[in-house]
Amino acid sequence: MKRGRGRPRREGADEEILGVALAMLREKGYRDLTVDAVAEHAGVAKTTIYRRWPSKGELVAAALAPIAPPDDAVELLNETAQLLAGVDDLLVLRAIVLPRREKLAQLTGAPLADELLGAVVLRSL
Repeated sequence: MKRGRGRPRREGADEEILGVALAMLREKGYRDLTVDAVAEHAGVAKTTIYRRWPSKGELVAAALAPIAPPDDAVELLNETAQLLAGVDDLLVLRAIVLPRREKLAQLTGAPLADELLGAVVLRSL
Protein backbone atom coordinates (compact mmCIF):
# COMPACT_ATOMS: atom_id res chain seq x y z
CA MET A 1 0.00 0.00 0.00
CA LYS A 2 1.48 3.29 -1.11
CA ARG A 3 1.46 6.13 1.37
CA GLY A 4 0.56 9.68 0.27
CA ARG A 5 3.05 12.50 0.18
CA GLY A 6 3.85 14.44 3.30
CA ARG A 7 3.12 13.70 6.91
CA PRO A 8 0.13 11.51 7.77
CA ARG A 9 -2.93 13.43 8.96
CA ARG A 10 -3.26 13.78 12.71
CA GLU A 11 -6.27 11.86 13.93
CA GLY A 12 -8.98 14.13 15.29
CA ALA A 13 -7.45 17.27 13.78
CA ASP A 14 -10.54 18.11 11.72
CA GLU A 15 -12.83 17.96 14.75
CA GLU A 16 -10.38 20.01 16.80
CA ILE A 17 -10.08 22.68 14.09
CA LEU A 18 -13.87 22.92 13.72
CA GLY A 19 -14.31 23.10 17.50
CA VAL A 20 -11.78 25.91 17.79
CA ALA A 21 -13.40 27.77 14.87
CA LEU A 22 -16.84 27.51 16.47
CA ALA A 23 -15.58 28.63 19.87
CA MET A 24 -13.78 31.60 18.33
CA LEU A 25 -16.84 32.48 16.25
CA ARG A 26 -18.96 32.60 19.40
CA GLU A 27 -16.31 34.53 21.33
CA LYS A 28 -15.08 37.01 18.74
CA GLY A 29 -17.67 36.97 15.96
CA TYR A 30 -17.11 36.30 12.29
CA ARG A 31 -15.34 39.54 11.43
CA ASP A 32 -12.60 39.06 14.06
CA LEU A 33 -12.13 35.34 13.52
CA THR A 34 -8.99 34.61 11.51
CA VAL A 35 -7.70 31.39 10.01
CA ASP A 36 -4.29 32.21 11.50
CA ALA A 37 -5.76 32.31 15.02
CA VAL A 38 -7.75 29.10 14.48
CA ALA A 39 -4.60 27.34 13.26
CA GLU A 40 -2.60 28.59 16.24
CA HIS A 41 -5.21 27.55 18.81
CA ALA A 42 -5.76 24.15 17.13
CA GLY A 43 -2.02 23.52 16.93
CA VAL A 44 -1.94 23.05 13.17
CA ALA A 45 -0.46 24.90 10.23
CA LYS A 46 -2.62 27.36 8.32
CA THR A 47 -2.06 25.24 5.21
CA THR A 48 -3.65 22.29 7.03
CA ILE A 49 -6.85 24.30 7.36
CA TYR A 50 -6.81 25.62 3.79
CA ARG A 51 -6.28 22.10 2.42
CA ARG A 52 -9.56 21.05 4.03
CA TRP A 53 -11.54 24.30 3.77
CA PRO A 54 -10.41 26.68 1.00
CA SER A 55 -11.81 29.80 2.69
CA LYS A 56 -12.70 31.22 6.08
CA GLY A 57 -16.35 31.05 5.05
CA GLU A 58 -16.17 27.35 4.24
CA LEU A 59 -14.41 26.66 7.54
CA VAL A 60 -17.09 28.51 9.53
CA ALA A 61 -19.93 26.91 7.56
CA ALA A 62 -18.46 23.46 8.28
CA ALA A 63 -18.11 24.31 11.98
CA LEU A 64 -21.76 25.41 12.12
CA ALA A 65 -23.20 22.46 10.17
CA PRO A 66 -23.57 19.95 13.02
CA ILE A 67 -24.92 22.47 15.54
CA ALA A 68 -28.59 21.95 16.35
CA PRO A 69 -30.54 25.19 16.77
CA PRO A 70 -32.01 25.88 20.23
CA ASP A 71 -35.55 24.72 21.05
CA ASP A 72 -36.74 28.12 22.29
CA ALA A 73 -37.86 30.71 19.71
CA VAL A 74 -36.45 33.74 21.55
CA GLU A 75 -33.15 31.99 22.26
CA LEU A 76 -33.04 30.87 18.64
CA LEU A 77 -33.46 34.42 17.33
CA ASN A 78 -30.91 35.81 19.79
CA GLU A 79 -28.36 33.12 18.91
CA THR A 80 -28.97 33.68 15.20
CA ALA A 81 -28.43 37.43 15.52
CA GLN A 82 -25.24 36.84 17.56
CA LEU A 83 -23.82 34.36 15.03
CA LEU A 84 -24.66 36.66 12.13
CA ALA A 85 -22.81 39.64 13.55
CA GLY A 86 -20.24 40.79 11.02
CA VAL A 87 -20.80 37.94 8.56
CA ASP A 88 -20.28 39.05 4.97
CA ASP A 89 -19.99 35.64 3.33
CA LEU A 90 -23.10 34.21 1.65
CA LEU A 91 -22.04 30.62 2.37
CA VAL A 92 -21.82 31.37 6.09
CA LEU A 93 -25.10 33.29 6.07
CA ARG A 94 -26.81 30.26 4.56
CA ALA A 95 -25.19 27.89 7.07
CA ILE A 96 -26.48 30.03 9.93
CA VAL A 97 -29.90 31.01 8.65
CA LEU A 98 -31.35 28.01 6.82
CA PRO A 99 -31.40 25.45 9.67
CA ARG A 100 -32.60 28.10 12.11
CA ARG A 101 -35.32 29.21 9.74
CA GLU A 102 -36.70 25.67 9.63
CA LYS A 103 -36.42 25.30 13.41
CA LEU A 104 -38.24 28.60 14.02
CA ALA A 105 -41.03 27.49 11.69
CA GLN A 106 -41.33 24.28 13.73
CA LEU A 107 -41.37 26.16 17.04
CA THR A 108 -43.91 28.77 16.00
CA GLY A 109 -46.02 26.60 13.72
CA ALA A 110 -45.72 29.19 10.95
CA PRO A 111 -43.14 29.75 8.23
CA LEU A 112 -40.70 32.56 8.88
CA ALA A 113 -41.46 35.44 6.57
CA ASP A 114 -38.59 36.45 4.33
CA GLU A 115 -39.01 40.05 5.55
CA LEU A 116 -38.43 39.02 9.18
CA LEU A 117 -35.48 36.88 8.22
CA GLY A 118 -34.04 39.79 6.23
CA ALA A 119 -34.52 42.10 9.21
CA VAL A 120 -32.59 39.71 11.48
CA VAL A 121 -29.77 39.45 8.92
CA LEU A 122 -29.61 43.22 8.31
CA ARG A 123 -29.71 43.98 12.03
CA SER A 124 -26.64 41.83 12.57
CA LEU A 125 -24.51 43.30 9.77
